[in-house]
Amino acid sequence: MWPEIVSNLAKFPSAVLSGTDAQGYPFSIRCIPEVDQARQVLRISLSGDVPIQPGAAGLLCHSHDELLWNLKSFLVRGRLEQDDRGWVFRPEKFIPGGGMQGPLGDMKAMIRTRGIANRYLKKRRLPRPKVPWDEIKALRAEAKRPDF
Repeated sequence: MWPEIVSNLAKFPSAVLSGTDAQGYPFSIRCIPEVDQARQVLRISLSGDVPIQPGAAGLLCHSHDELLWNLKSFLVRGRLEQDDRGWVFRPEKFIPGGGMQGPLGDMKAMIRTRGIANRYLKKRRLPRPKVPWDEIKALRAEAKRPDF
């Protein structure tokens, strides 16, 4: 897992670190993780007023073009800790996202996600939500109007 994290992290200029604040609310901040090869952890430089707390955390790297296409992403789950040198992110699981495993990998992810959604709905005896395509198309057409 560590070599995968290091090689993919090098492809992104920054990441989003997510954890919780002192009240347990979600908190996210953009950061530039530094690889600590010897300890196989990521060092995170944060200012003293950042309210994030030690504990379960996630590190998301993603990129896309100006139209939000060509998404590439991955997530690392782990633990955020402090030591004598500052904040340390200790990776526990690497999760490749869109664009990281090629077209076949993206297709497998879509199929897997559809299965997760189907199981979620079945367990709760919920119908599949209807997508209001007509409303979406109308909004899209309105947004493309030159006077918008």
